[in-house]
Amino acid sequence: MSQELWRNSVAKLSPYVPGKPIEEVKEELGLPTIIRLASNENPFGTSPKAVQAMQKALVDSQLYPEGSCKELRVRLAQEYGIEADQIVVANGADHVIKLIGAAYINPGDEVIYCTPTFPTYRSTVLLHEGVPVEIPTHAHSYDLEAILAAITEQTKMIFICNPNNPTGTILQERQLESFLARVPKHVIVVLDEAYIEFIQQPHYKNGIDYLKENISLITIRTFSKLYGLAGLRIGYAIGPKAFMQPIGAVREHFAVNRLAVAGALAALDDHEFVSQTLRENREQMAEMSNALQALGYEVTPSHANFLFIDMKQDTAPIYQALMKRGILIRPCGSWKLPTHARITIGTKQQNQALLSALADISLNLQES
Repeated sequence: MSQELWRNSVAKLSPYVPGKPIEEVKEELGLPTIIRLASNENPFGTSPKAVQAMQKALVDSQLYPEGSCKELRVRLAQEYGIEADQIVVANGADHVIKLIGAAYINPGDEVIYCTPTFPTYRSTVLLHEGVPVEIPTHAHSYDLEAILAAITEQTKMIFICNPNNPTGTILQERQLESFLARVPKHVIVVLDEAYIEFIQQPHYKNGIDYLKENISLITIRTFSKLYGLAGLRIGYAIGPKAFMQPIGAVREHFAVNRLAVAGALAALDDHEFVSQTLRENREQMAEMSNALQALGYEVTPSHANFLFIDMKQDTAPIYQALMKRGILIRPCGSWKLPTHARITIGTKQQNQALLSALADISLNLQES
């Protein structure tokens, strides 16, 4: 089909490059098992309470889900001390971002964010014929002063990924507070907090805290990371009611399936699973950081469930060699960072397998 028939903005989009599917690697290489440390999934699986709740919900699969996810919105409102009408639930954080774009971005609107970051911001802006304004990160973190300097009368929105994907860095509270106070009223700030639960700094203020201080913004959360529900696709936006109204207006009525809602509700109550995930992530991250640095790599301190690593050489041969051994990491070439990789923190056994393979591969590459 000729591209002349396409919507004009679609031709500007580059396909999203996700982590290589496990099924595809198994088929290509004939491997029985794969360790995927490329997609920041929860290596400890899914909350047992969520699995049980989803199994129970299966028997009602012939029924449409409740359209607005009211039960989950009420539960989340109780969790955060806000109102249910401040929440819109959608089919994963990616879907939330696209709904925000559909609700707010007009042709010609400027949208600012830093790079490297989550690529869905760019594709969403382009799809709605907005103008992406990309600011380089500073020390692998969002450069808030440069963002402020880039604001014009045409600026509609600012995306801030905190912790940032793929770097794992966070903004200090005083930086963010000062920034929010200086953003003009005609600009909407969107805080993408997909990894917010992994931040270990005591009393770290997040988007919901700022909303309670009557600072107008939208924050994005997901059940894909900490709660282990990536395969169910469920995330949500929180903001002032007036901000949520247009997002709800463009949202499909049955955007989230029954199993996802049941799993999310149960996962919120599985405190044991959450605590185990956070504890193991913290302990394994420390071990992985030390071991990777011992191999000669530069590791950026991370506040998420992954590490951002400069391997000091082209990561493509390392990625290919690891894949042949059944281990998947995320090379950062798509972010124009050919010597960097993003590696999910796995279980102790998975991490040890990766480190052993990396040591062997590094030796082979040196000898060759």
